[in-house]
Amino acid sequence: MPRFIRFLVLATVVSAASACAADGMTVARPDIEHGKATFNTMCSVCHATQKTGGPVEGPNLLGVVGRPAGSQPDFGKYSEALKASGLTWSPQTLDQFLVNPMAMVPGTLMPMLIPDDKTRADVIAYLATLQPAE
Repeated sequence: MPRFIRFLVLATVVSAASACAADGMTVARPDIEHGKATFNTMCSVCHATQKTGGPVEGPNLLGVVGRPAGSQPDFGKYSEALKASGLTWSPQTLDQFLVNPMAMVPGTLMPMLIPDDKTRADVIAYLATLQPAE
């Protein structure tokens, strides 16, 4: 994904945090290293994050931010519900989905949820760094 898109994703995260802070809410910055550690503990059993190799139970998440849901071309196990969802994986969509995937997209095969707001933000910030080499 081009650097401009990466910048846009990060700007969106920063803008959302600023808007919340302006409303009097305290928002901690996402911790990418904590997100990576959490991903490695919770998600890497099913999802790969490198171009080749790794687990294949879930789709490869390299470049997931900005990608339409159910569209990773090398993954053939998507549910019909996710393929038909019309979602695009933005930080906001990932945030909503990871709270409870099966509630957001009934029929999805994704069983894991990340109910903690800070942990979820950290994982999403980590996912936003995963971009294929240009």
